[in-house]
Amino acid sequence: MKSSDRIIKDIRFCETKPKNFVGNFNGIIGNVYQITEDTNSIAQRIARKLNEFGFLSGEFDHIYINFTENIDIGKVIESDKFMDKRIKYVDYGIDQKSFNLLTESEKNQVVKEITFKSLFLLYKNEQEKLEKINEVENLINKFETEIEISFKTKETSLYKIEISYKINPRKTLSKIVIRYFDKKNNSQKIATKDLHFYEDIFYLVDKIEVKNDKIIFNHKKTALVEIATAKYKKPIEVEINEMVNYNSL
Repeated sequence: MKSSDRIIKDIRFCETKPKNFVGNFNGIIGNVYQITEDTNSIAQRIARKLNEFGFLSGEFDHIYINFTENIDIGKVIESDKFMDKRIKYVDYGIDQKSFNLLTESEKNQVVKEITFKSLFLLYKNEQEKLEKINEVENLINKFETEIEISFKTKETSLYKIEISYKINPRKTLSKIVIRYFDKKNNSQKIATKDLHFYEDIFYLVDKIEVKNDKIIFNHKKTALVEIATAKYKKPIEVEINEMVNYNSL
Protein backbone atom coordinates (compact mmCIF):
# COMPACT_ATOMS: atom_id res chain seq x y z
CA MET A 1 0.00 0.00 0.00
CA LYS A 2 1.27 3.44 -0.93
CA SER A 3 0.52 6.55 1.10
CA SER A 4 -1.15 8.01 -1.99
CA ASP A 5 -3.51 5.04 -2.46
CA ARG A 6 -7.20 5.83 -2.29
CA ILE A 7 -10.28 3.67 -1.75
CA ILE A 8 -12.44 3.52 -4.86
CA LYS A 9 -15.47 5.81 -4.83
CA ASP A 10 -17.13 5.78 -8.23
CA ILE A 11 -17.23 4.21 -11.68
CA ARG A 12 -18.80 6.16 -14.54
CA PHE A 13 -19.34 5.79 -18.27
CA CYS A 14 -18.56 8.22 -21.07
CA GLU A 15 -18.43 7.97 -24.86
CA THR A 16 -16.43 9.07 -27.88
CA LYS A 17 -18.18 11.16 -30.53
CA PRO A 18 -18.32 9.23 -33.83
CA LYS A 19 -17.58 10.84 -37.18
CA ASN A 20 -20.60 12.45 -38.82
CA PHE A 21 -22.52 12.36 -35.53
CA VAL A 22 -25.53 14.70 -35.56
CA GLY A 23 -27.19 15.83 -32.34
CA ASN A 24 -26.35 16.85 -28.82
CA PHE A 25 -23.09 15.55 -27.42
CA ASN A 26 -21.46 16.25 -24.07
CA GLY A 27 -19.23 13.20 -23.63
CA ILE A 28 -21.49 11.63 -21.00
CA ILE A 29 -22.82 8.28 -22.13
CA GLY A 30 -26.35 8.37 -23.51
CA ASN A 31 -26.06 10.52 -26.62
CA VAL A 32 -24.41 7.95 -28.88
CA TYR A 33 -24.98 4.74 -26.97
CA GLN A 34 -28.61 4.41 -25.93
CA ILE A 35 -28.28 3.29 -22.34
CA THR A 36 -30.95 1.96 -19.99
CA GLU A 37 -32.40 3.38 -16.81
CA ASP A 38 -30.08 1.09 -14.84
CA THR A 39 -26.78 1.62 -16.69
CA ASN A 40 -25.22 4.12 -14.32
CA SER A 41 -26.57 2.34 -11.25
CA ILE A 42 -24.78 -0.86 -12.29
CA ALA A 43 -21.42 0.89 -12.12
CA GLN A 44 -22.31 2.61 -8.85
CA ARG A 45 -23.26 -0.68 -7.19
CA ILE A 46 -19.98 -2.26 -8.22
CA ALA A 47 -17.91 0.72 -7.08
CA ARG A 48 -19.67 1.09 -3.74
CA LYS A 49 -19.45 -2.63 -2.95
CA LEU A 50 -15.73 -2.49 -3.64
CA ASN A 51 -15.61 0.62 -1.45
CA GLU A 52 -17.28 -1.33 1.38
CA PHE A 53 -14.47 -3.90 1.09
CA GLY A 54 -11.87 -1.12 1.37
CA PHE A 55 -10.67 -1.66 -2.20
CA LEU A 56 -7.54 0.45 -2.83
CA SER A 57 -7.83 1.61 -6.42
CA GLY A 58 -4.55 3.54 -6.57
CA GLU A 59 -3.82 7.25 -6.77
CA PHE A 60 -7.20 7.58 -8.48
CA ASP A 61 -10.55 6.80 -6.84
CA HIS A 62 -12.79 7.33 -9.90
CA ILE A 63 -12.76 5.11 -12.98
CA TYR A 64 -14.29 6.40 -16.24
CA ILE A 65 -15.04 3.73 -18.84
CA ASN A 66 -15.23 5.22 -22.33
CA PHE A 67 -17.32 3.54 -25.02
CA THR A 68 -15.67 4.00 -28.41
CA GLU A 69 -15.56 2.67 -31.96
CA ASN A 70 -11.96 3.86 -32.40
CA ILE A 71 -10.42 0.62 -31.15
CA ASP A 72 -11.13 -3.03 -31.94
CA ILE A 73 -14.55 -4.23 -30.80
CA GLY A 74 -14.33 -6.01 -27.44
CA LYS A 75 -10.89 -4.63 -26.66
CA VAL A 76 -10.24 -2.79 -23.40
CA ILE A 77 -7.19 -0.60 -22.88
CA GLU A 78 -5.96 1.96 -20.37
CA SER A 79 -6.47 5.39 -21.90
CA ASP A 80 -3.80 8.07 -22.14
CA LYS A 81 -6.42 10.72 -21.38
CA PHE A 82 -5.63 12.76 -18.28
CA MET A 83 -7.90 15.29 -16.61
CA ASP A 84 -7.20 14.76 -12.93
CA LYS A 85 -4.94 12.37 -11.00
CA ARG A 86 -8.01 11.06 -9.17
CA ILE A 87 -9.57 9.79 -12.41
CA LYS A 88 -8.43 6.78 -14.44
CA TYR A 89 -9.79 6.43 -17.98
CA VAL A 90 -10.34 3.12 -19.74
CA ASP A 91 -11.35 2.75 -23.41
CA TYR A 92 -13.67 -0.07 -24.44
CA GLY A 93 -14.28 -0.90 -28.09
CA ILE A 94 -17.98 -1.35 -28.79
CA ASP A 95 -20.12 -0.90 -31.88
CA GLN A 96 -22.78 1.77 -31.50
CA LYS A 97 -25.39 0.23 -33.79
CA SER A 98 -25.04 -3.26 -32.36
CA PHE A 99 -25.32 -2.00 -28.78
CA ASN A 100 -28.35 0.14 -29.51
CA LEU A 101 -30.20 -2.84 -31.02
CA LEU A 102 -29.89 -4.87 -27.82
CA THR A 103 -32.79 -5.30 -25.40
CA GLU A 104 -32.71 -3.55 -22.07
CA SER A 105 -31.71 -6.75 -20.29
CA GLU A 106 -28.96 -7.45 -22.82
CA LYS A 107 -27.59 -3.91 -22.50
CA ASN A 108 -27.45 -4.22 -18.71
CA GLN A 109 -25.59 -7.52 -19.00
CA VAL A 110 -23.09 -6.02 -21.46
CA VAL A 111 -22.50 -2.99 -19.24
CA LYS A 112 -21.88 -5.23 -16.24
CA GLU A 113 -19.42 -7.37 -18.20
CA ILE A 114 -17.60 -4.30 -19.54
CA THR A 115 -17.22 -2.88 -16.04
CA PHE A 116 -15.67 -6.04 -14.64
CA LYS A 117 -13.52 -6.57 -17.72
CA SER A 118 -12.12 -3.05 -17.18
CA LEU A 119 -11.43 -3.73 -13.50
CA PHE A 120 -9.71 -7.04 -14.25
CA LEU A 121 -7.49 -5.23 -16.78
CA LEU A 122 -6.48 -2.44 -14.39
CA TYR A 123 -5.48 -4.84 -11.62
CA LYS A 124 -4.34 -7.84 -13.69
CA ASN A 125 -1.05 -8.10 -11.77
CA GLU A 126 -2.48 -7.72 -8.26
CA GLN A 127 -3.87 -11.04 -7.07
CA GLU A 128 -5.43 -9.79 -3.83
CA LYS A 129 -7.37 -7.11 -5.68
CA LEU A 130 -8.44 -9.55 -8.38
CA GLU A 131 -9.92 -11.76 -5.66
CA LYS A 132 -11.96 -8.85 -4.29
CA ILE A 133 -13.18 -7.94 -7.76
CA ASN A 134 -14.18 -11.56 -8.35
CA GLU A 135 -16.03 -11.63 -5.02
CA VAL A 136 -17.98 -8.50 -5.90
CA GLU A 137 -18.76 -9.90 -9.36
CA ASN A 138 -20.23 -13.02 -7.75
CA LEU A 139 -22.34 -10.92 -5.36
CA ILE A 140 -23.59 -8.68 -8.16
CA ASN A 141 -24.54 -11.71 -10.24
CA LYS A 142 -26.36 -13.22 -7.27
CA PHE A 143 -28.29 -10.18 -6.00
CA GLU A 144 -28.36 -7.93 -9.09
CA THR A 145 -30.17 -4.64 -8.30
CA GLU A 146 -31.00 -5.83 -4.76
CA ILE A 147 -27.39 -5.93 -3.61
CA GLU A 148 -26.85 -4.17 -0.28
CA ILE A 149 -23.84 -2.05 0.63
CA SER A 150 -23.02 -1.95 4.33
CA PHE A 151 -22.69 1.52 5.77
CA LYS A 152 -22.78 1.79 9.56
CA THR A 153 -23.24 -0.38 12.63
CA LYS A 154 -24.07 0.56 16.21
CA GLU A 155 -24.03 -1.98 19.01
CA THR A 156 -24.74 -1.80 22.75
CA SER A 157 -25.45 -4.42 25.40
CA LEU A 158 -29.17 -4.14 24.53
CA TYR A 159 -29.25 -3.94 20.74
CA LYS A 160 -27.39 -3.91 17.47
CA ILE A 161 -28.32 -1.74 14.50
CA GLU A 162 -26.98 -2.40 11.01
CA ILE A 163 -27.42 0.21 8.30
CA SER A 164 -26.95 -0.56 4.63
CA TYR A 165 -28.28 0.83 1.37
CA LYS A 166 -29.47 -0.29 -2.05
CA ILE A 167 -28.92 1.68 -5.23
CA ASN A 168 -32.13 1.93 -7.29
CA PRO A 169 -33.33 -1.63 -6.68
CA ARG A 170 -35.77 -2.80 -9.37
CA LYS A 171 -35.94 0.69 -10.89
CA THR A 172 -37.22 2.23 -7.65
CA LEU A 173 -35.72 4.89 -5.41
CA SER A 174 -32.56 3.95 -3.54
CA LYS A 175 -33.16 2.65 -0.03
CA ILE A 176 -31.73 2.88 3.45
CA VAL A 177 -32.04 -0.59 4.96
CA ILE A 178 -32.29 -0.69 8.76
CA ARG A 179 -31.89 -3.92 10.72
CA TYR A 180 -32.57 -3.89 14.45
CA PHE A 181 -31.45 -6.78 16.67
CA ASP A 182 -33.03 -6.76 20.12
CA LYS A 183 -30.66 -8.74 22.34
CA LYS A 184 -33.03 -8.86 25.33
CA ASN A 185 -35.92 -10.38 23.38
CA ASN A 186 -33.76 -12.16 20.83
CA SER A 187 -35.73 -10.61 17.97
CA GLN A 188 -34.79 -9.11 14.63
CA LYS A 189 -36.64 -6.40 12.71
CA ILE A 190 -36.16 -4.59 9.41
CA ALA A 191 -37.34 -1.39 7.77
CA THR A 192 -36.44 0.74 4.77
CA LYS A 193 -36.48 4.45 3.98
CA ASP A 194 -36.40 6.00 0.51
CA LEU A 195 -33.43 7.96 -0.78
CA HIS A 196 -33.74 10.37 -3.70
CA PHE A 197 -30.07 9.62 -4.44
CA TYR A 198 -27.98 6.96 -2.74
CA GLU A 199 -25.24 9.40 -1.70
CA ASP A 200 -27.75 11.22 0.51
CA ILE A 201 -27.22 8.52 3.12
CA PHE A 202 -23.71 9.89 3.75
CA TYR A 203 -25.28 13.15 4.96
CA LEU A 204 -28.47 11.87 6.55
CA VAL A 205 -27.03 9.11 8.72
CA ASP A 206 -24.22 10.52 10.83
CA LYS A 207 -25.00 9.47 14.39
CA ILE A 208 -27.49 6.81 15.44
CA GLU A 209 -29.45 6.78 18.69
CA VAL A 210 -32.36 4.84 20.16
CA LYS A 211 -34.83 6.89 22.16
CA ASN A 212 -38.51 6.44 23.07
CA ASP A 213 -38.73 3.24 21.02
CA LYS A 214 -37.40 5.03 17.95
CA ILE A 215 -34.22 4.72 15.93
CA ILE A 216 -33.10 8.26 15.18
CA PHE A 217 -30.59 9.20 12.50
CA ASN A 218 -28.95 12.51 13.25
CA HIS A 219 -27.64 14.16 10.09
CA LYS A 220 -24.43 16.07 9.55
CA LYS A 221 -24.92 19.72 10.34
CA THR A 222 -23.28 21.95 7.78
CA ALA A 223 -24.76 24.55 5.46
CA LEU A 224 -23.96 22.38 2.43
CA VAL A 225 -25.65 19.33 3.97
CA GLU A 226 -28.75 21.35 4.81
CA ILE A 227 -29.06 22.35 1.17
CA ALA A 228 -28.36 18.84 -0.14
CA THR A 229 -30.93 17.24 2.16
CA ALA A 230 -33.61 19.94 2.07
CA LYS A 231 -36.10 17.50 0.54
CA TYR A 232 -36.01 15.22 3.58
CA LYS A 233 -37.76 15.51 6.93
CA LYS A 234 -34.94 15.48 9.47
CA PRO A 235 -33.95 13.75 11.56
CA ILE A 236 -35.07 10.51 9.96
CA GLU A 237 -36.86 8.40 12.56
CA VAL A 238 -37.92 4.76 12.54
CA GLU A 239 -40.56 3.45 14.95
CA ILE A 240 -39.20 0.13 16.21
CA ASN A 241 -42.70 -1.24 16.86
CA GLU A 242 -43.61 -0.58 13.22
CA MET A 243 -40.64 -2.47 11.80
CA VAL A 244 -41.24 -5.84 10.16
CA ASN A 245 -40.09 -8.98 11.96
CA TYR A 246 -36.99 -9.98 10.07
CA ASN A 247 -37.35 -13.71 10.77
CA SER A 248 -40.64 -13.70 8.89
CA LEU A 249 -39.18 -12.38 5.63
